[in-house]
Amino acid sequence: MKIIIAPFGGLVGAVLGGILWAKYIQWTGSTFGFIAVCIGAFTGIGMLLTCVNAIDADEKMHWLLVSIGAAIFAVVGIFVGKYLDVHWNAIAQMTEQYMQDRDLTEEQAVPIVKNLYYGSPKFELMKNRMEWFDLIFGTIAVIVAFYITFNPRIRNITNKLVGNR
Repeated sequence: MKIIIAPFGGLVGAVLGGILWAKYIQWTGSTFGFIAVCIGAFTGIGMLLTCVNAIDADEKMHWLLVSIGAAIFAVVGIFVGKYLDVHWNAIAQMTEQYMQDRDLTEEQAVPIVKNLYYGSPKFELMKNRMEWFDLIFGTIAVIVAFYITFNPRIRNITNKLVGNR
């Protein structure tokens, strides 16, 4: 039963990291891509914490599969973060941009932006809000999630901290 429940730690870490990333963007107004690396760390640590009691430390093939799962969950966490960024932040930031670019008041800009927002697919808005370096940081996040769960030293340390409950 432990082996079935074990991957959910990675999923929880990925979703938590995505939520925190979107909130960071909302609070600061900047879309720092390096925060995506934290999603990878949360995912790897979450996966490691739930799997360390379910899988033997010497089972390299199982840990390889767990590491691949952590990398996939990191991608999911990045998409969650980008989706929530669009959902929570896009209208306000697009309104500000329209007000500056077209010299409109907020009352004039909001209906235009809402029409654009609700008329566009969310994936298209997510893509428009990404920069090329976000892909680099996303790749690093995937590598971090993989590395945290696959590294035997980190597994041994985690096993000593939370081991065999």
